[in-house]
Amino acid sequence: MTATDPSRRATDVAVQLVALALIGYWCFAILRPFLMPIVLGIVIAVALYPVYLRLERLLKGRKKLAAILLVLLCLVALLVPTVLLSGSLVDGVRMVSTKVQEGTITIPPAPEKVASWPIVGKPLYETWSLASTNLDALIGRMQPQLKAAGLWLVALAKQGVLAAVIAAVGFVIAGVLWIKRDAAVGTALAVGRRIGGERGAALVPLAGRAIATVAKGVVGVAAIQAVLAAIGLVAAGVPGAGLWSLLVLILAVAQLPSLIVLGPVILYLIATTDSQLTVILFAVWSLFISVVDTPLKAVLMGRGSEIPVAVILIGAIGGLLLHGLVGLFVGAVVFSIGFALISGWINAESTP
Repeated sequence: MTATDPSRRATDVAVQLVALALIGYWCFAILRPFLMPIVLGIVIAVALYPVYLRLERLLKGRKKLAAILLVLLCLVALLVPTVLLSGSLVDGVRMVSTKVQEGTITIPPAPEKVASWPIVGKPLYETWSLASTNLDALIGRMQPQLKAAGLWLVALAKQGVLAAVIAAVGFVIAGVLWIKRDAAVGTALAVGRRIGGERGAALVPLAGRAIATVAKGVVGVAAIQAVLAAIGLVAAGVPGAGLWSLLVLILAVAQLPSLIVLGPVILYLIATTDSQLTVILFAVWSLFISVVDTPLKAVLMGRGSEIPVAVILIGAIGGLLLHGLVGLFVGAVVFSIGFALISGWINAESTP
């Protein structure tokens, strides 16, 4: 063996590593446009797997038929509300965009009829009037910031169509995973075992439970709240109901109260409608939407989630900033998976 052999072997290894890294990066760049639908498809497949199993049993073991029927049902549940609310979403985007461009974002003065309301009428009227008078100058000084926020809101709303398309592709991918579930589970276990041995394979079910928990207990509940909000907004005749429902969905995924959006809508109805019954019913409906998440999570998540709300919040907001509207849902799930895996790995390491 000559003295140059070690250096030659080191050079060969370095060249191989560089070539492998380049091929890996190239493959990732090719896969990147499909990454969100694939991840979303995996999330949907895991979250709705119990539903798929029940449907498969009803169809006497016909895997493909069960998968096709469930995908079609999911597409109908996704596309019907999207189509019905698309017009109001466009109107809401146009309204916000116009006010932002013209710089006419203001707080309307309190209507006189508010003062005549029993008990809360007079203090509400005085507070509203004070806010309308004093905040005019503040809003004028903050016009650049409000314009930037409004344009961001418009851009976010425009991503709704793209998010619906990605979600539709995700449902189709989930259908394929249901049909090929044995191969998919085997691949996941093989990858986990290859990375971390038997301990890595043991973390795969943990990741599955984290996906199911966040997908059903966070994203599923948020979708229900958004649908309920849309029903109330449309029934009350609020313009741009699609846009406000989208904002309720975003807040619910981020674990924030929906009254942040629905509260101002209540004030809008107070200022614009003559029907006190409409205002009262919508206010009660809004409060119901704000509190219904607790019993829904108890039903959908069973024993509750071991994932802290802060983790879900960071994942949702970070995903929204990084990947747009789809990242809101995927980010919450992926970050929660990472938290669950790291926690499981730490706990396993500490176990003698």
